[in-house]
Amino acid sequence: MTAAGNSRMVVSELNNYYPTREFIDAMLSHLQVVDTCAALTSYDKNLCDNYSHYKDSQIKYKWSGTANAYSRYKTLSGGELNAYDFSNKAALLKNGASIYFGGLWSGITILVDVNNFNGGPNIIGKDVYAIGLTPRGNYYNIQYIEDLQFLPYGAENTATVYYGFAGCGENIGGSGSVNALYAAPGAGCSYKYLYEK
Repeated sequence: MTAAGNSRMVVSELNNYYPTREFIDAMLSHLQVVDTCAALTSYDKNLCDNYSHYKDSQIKYKWSGTANAYSRYKTLSGGELNAYDFSNKAALLKNGASIYFGGLWSGITILVDVNNFNGGPNIIGKDVYAIGLTPRGNYYNIQYIEDLQFLPYGAENTATVYYGFAGCGENIGGSGSVNALYAAPGAGCSYKYLYEK
C-alpha cells in the first residue's frame, strides 16, 4: 500500500542506508499505531532511551520502546545481538506487536516482535521476525521504493541468503555475539514461518 502511487518515494538516506522519515511515516500510516519513539529527534520528539523525559510523568503510557532494541533481543542460539540494523524508530501497534525500522549497509530492515518486548521470549526466529527491503537491481543502489522488494529474511535475494546464512536453525549464522541481523541465528526463520508448511 505504501508503494502504490509512490513509486519515486525516497526510502533511504543517500550513502548511509537509514530509512527516511517520509518512508517510515508512510509505512506507519497504514498500521494501527498506539505509540512511537525514536533514536533521533529528527524522527520523533520522543526519544526511546530517554522516554520518561519526553512524556508527562502524570500520564500512564502503555509502552516505552527502545531505539536500541538490538540490546534486548537474543539470537536463536542464545547469543547476544549487537546489530544496529533496526535502531531508528519503534512503534507499538494496537494488536500488541512492536515494529522497528532501521538500516545499515546491508539495506533497510523492518523488525516485527509479534508480542512486543514485554511478552518474551524476545528471540530472533521465535517471536521476532525480520523483513528486508531488498533491491531489485544493484545491491548498493537503494533509494526509491520502486527499486525495492519487501521480503522476509531467509527468502532468495535477502541479505541472509546473499551473505550465506540461508535457513532456519540455531547453528545457521554467527555464534556468540552477532553484529549484523542477517547473520543472526534465527533471522532466516522469517521466510520459513511465512511460506513453509
